[in-house]
Amino acid sequence: MNIIRKIWKPLALTLLIGFALHSCIDPLEVDTQERRNLLVVEGGITTLPGPHKITITKSDKYGGVLDGFVRKQSGATVWVRDDEGNQTFLTEGDDKSYYTPAGFKAEVGRQYTLFITLDNGERYVSTPELVNPAPPIDSLIIQFKQLPSLGEISLNTGLEVYSRWQDPAGVANFYLWEAEGVYILNTHPELHTARDGQGNPVPAPKDCCDRCFVYEYDLNTEIRLFKDNLTDGKLHTELAAFLPDDGQRFMEKYMVVVKQHALTKGAYQFYDLLRNQLSIQGTIFDPPPATIRGNFINLDDPDEEVIGYFVASDVATDTLFISRADVMEPRAIKQINDDCRVFENSTTETPPFWQ
Repeated sequence: MNIIRKIWKPLALTLLIGFALHSCIDPLEVDTQERRNLLVVEGGITTLPGPHKITITKSDKYGGVLDGFVRKQSGATVWVRDDEGNQTFLTEGDDKSYYTPAGFKAEVGRQYTLFITLDNGERYVSTPELVNPAPPIDSLIIQFKQLPSLGEISLNTGLEVYSRWQDPAGVANFYLWEAEGVYILNTHPELHTARDGQGNPVPAPKDCCDRCFVYEYDLNTEIRLFKDNLTDGKLHTELAAFLPDDGQRFMEKYMVVVKQHALTKGAYQFYDLLRNQLSIQGTIFDPPPATIRGNFINLDDPDEEVIGYFVASDVATDTLFISRADVMEPRAIKQINDDCRVFENSTTETPPFWQ
């Protein structure tokens, strides 16, 4: 679960803007001499095979205002314990995040608690999270979407990906969606150019490579949530992801993987609050930014603010292959005169699951 990592910087900016604007009406006195470190915990575990990632950072804060500067906390001891007393320790990686063993995965019906001891001795613990079962995805449906634009020659378009599933009756269900993708990228390394001493382009062809598979992780730039309080037990169809057509993704074929998480009520409320804060437009009529606290406490200082929510969730997945012919009004294919391997997360090896 990498959602907090993706939205933390925008959220910090939102809080800054919110505090600044609302101070026009009700002045906010900030003691800029007092620096506080706000702990942020990101990640969780699922019923999919690991490794699962936990990232721990501290963000500087002056009085009531975040300045957005974060530092990863290295050297911590991090472990997960289930309700039967089984403990799994995480290992720190080269990126200063913490990872479960590759074979570790959560089990439906079990409760899990995350423990953190920082290198300075500070101790944090989450409340136990129950893994609720996720109903299977019946199908994925795509729909062409044209986004609003202001006088652009090329309209912003893309594909919406919807998840359809049967919601279990008689129980409160809370859902969150993540999505990943892989696509074929065709380039022209033989047309590559470089700059001479005067800055003029000169031919500099490359021998390789003109066809790659590019992996995209964390496709969703928005928090996509749903709860069944008004439609319990119904057949649902909800937006799970959006794939912008950038002239690159749909050159040939695109594979999208949708992950449908079953959340607890507490996890849903946490992400719903984050979503609401991100929707603030920055006007004086917006509500003041709320205190976003998750399910972590400092064992030695229970009043300390801690941002983050340790999620333990069951996940239902489904995969859909999309061809260029499936895209209504596709954008012109982008010509890229370079080795396709220069793109992040690209490889010339065909994925074993590719159709």
